[in-house]
Amino acid sequence: MDSMIHVAFAFNFNIQRSVIEVGEERPIIDRGYIPLLRLLLDHGAKADLFLSGYSTRTLQQMEPGVLATITENLERSFELGTYTYTHPIPQLLLPEEMARQIRRGLEIDREVFGIQPAGFLPSEMAYTYDMVKVLKSEGLKWVVVLSSLLEKALTADSGNEKGSTRRGEIHTSYTAVSRDVRITVVPAVYQLPGLPARFFKVMMKGQLPIGEMIHGVRGFADEHHDALLLFKRDAETIFIDAYNSGFSGTEAVFQEFLSGLAALPEVRFVTIGEFIQQHPPQREVVLEDFLGNTTIETFTEGDAQSLWDLTRRVREMILKAELAHPGSSEVERAWEHLLLSHNSDGRIGYWHSRWNPGEHKVAPSRRAFVEDNLNQALRILKGLD
Repeated sequence: MDSMIHVAFAFNFNIQRSVIEVGEERPIIDRGYIPLLRLLLDHGAKADLFLSGYSTRTLQQMEPGVLATITENLERSFELGTYTYTHPIPQLLLPEEMARQIRRGLEIDREVFGIQPAGFLPSEMAYTYDMVKVLKSEGLKWVVVLSSLLEKALTADSGNEKGSTRRGEIHTSYTAVSRDVRITVVPAVYQLPGLPARFFKVMMKGQLPIGEMIHGVRGFADEHHDALLLFKRDAETIFIDAYNSGFSGTEAVFQEFLSGLAALPEVRFVTIGEFIQQHPPQREVVLEDFLGNTTIETFTEGDAQSLWDLTRRVREMILKAELAHPGSSEVERAWEHLLLSHNSDGRIGYWHSRWNPGEHKVAPSRRAFVEDNLNQALRILKGLD
């Protein structure tokens, strides 16, 4: 089949949604996670699932059946990636903080699912040398990046001897080089010819007809034989896109989209790991640091500044306490509170984003969760003086 393509989904689970009060996550599970997994299985679609460790712990308490469904379908329909512990902003973390976020997330992945994930999906789609160095040190093999980041790097390289990249060559696996670190990367697509930016989200809000989406996929297949078309979306999509837009048909839209994809003779569903195994990287590309879709001012200025100032104070005290009290259980407890406080959704001030800048609601208890954990860490550290 000349126009065959490989279609994959990457869904990240971050149950700590900014607009949802702490303790009121049940609708995310019932109207988000459960129908998402059911529809994927019903239509024979495959997906890579990236759960924050905190999301996994919450599901253990509130709805372990979701975790059982994932576990029962690993290696057939689902592949498990890792997604940090508490969904931090990677560009604001010191390497030690990032290492602890990855390590804690992987620890929970192994405990709950019994496997060691190979892939990582970064929050805010950030990609930095410090992050990749940590990923490699913790045994991870591949990472999802923005197709636009890869395209930029390949375009810059096109004047070199190993360049001359056609657009269609972007949609495959590459060995990314960041200084002295090499890691496999695969591109997630947020834009397709003829479709609006962030077409998946627009579709889920009922603002893009399914027929146009399917037409875009067929157009992609015509241009990019044997390529990877990787859709990335929040696993909360069915619930949160209805919540934010007031559109009541998100589940039906996703069902229709999956039905349309499954009916296309051009489409073969794969997991990312399967695609990499079948299409190992044939080329290296130098990737520059990308600090994410949302700039750091979102989490450091305006309403976010007081939390950021307190975070830096706690972080500095922890690093000093580690030197003064090596192996201390109190310092480890303080670290746990700092990791919990990292959650990005409770830290948002004014939303600085290339996609949708502006005011952004944060539930009071979501912000209080961040502040309370910082203050608990502070009390522990003061007690060591």
